Amino acid sequence: MIDHSLVISPLGALLFHLHQGFWLYAWPMMIGFVTIIGYQAVGRIVMMGAARWPVVFGLATLVSMLSLFGWVTMVRGIEMIPLYGCGVGLASAMMSRVYAITMPEISLPCYPKLKMRIIRIIWRGDAEGIEQLQRVLRARAEAAHRGASSEAGVEAARARV
Repeated sequence: MIDHSLVISPLGALLFHLHQGFWLYAWPMMIGFVTIIGYQAVGRIVMMGAARWPVVFGLATLVSMLSLFGWVTMVRGIEMIPLYGCGVGLASAMMSRVYAITMPEISLPCYPKLKMRIIRIIWRGDAEGIEQLQRVLRARAEAAHRGASSEAGVEAARARV
C-alpha cells in the first residue's frame, strides 16, 4: 500500500537518482577507461626498460587490483556491459593517439638535490616532443655503443696479457 500523505524532499530524490546514475552509468565507463589506460601505461613503461622492477611490480599490482575492484563493484546487471565497453573503447581510442610515455627525472626548484620521476605523455601530433625523444634515444644508444666497444677493448687487452 502506498501512503500518498508521505512527502519526499526533492533534494533527497535528486541525490538518490544522482547516486544511482553514477553507479549504473558512470562507474562502468570509468572502470573500463581506467583499466585500459592502466594496462597500456604499464606496458609502455615496461617497454621503455628504464623503470626498476619494484616500480613495475607496484604499478601492475595497483592496476590489477583497481580492475578487479571495478569488476566486483560493477557486477549488478547485464545493462552495465555496454557502458563498460564504451569506457574500454574510449580508452583504446585515446591510447592509439599516444606516441610514447616517458618518465623524465626532474628536480624541484626549492630542492635541487631531490630528483623525482614524473610521467610525461608524448602525443602523436607533437612533432617537437617526438623529435626530442628521438634525440634522447639516439644519444642513449650512442653512449651504450661507446660503452660496449670500450668494454670489448678492455677485454681484448686482458686476453692479450
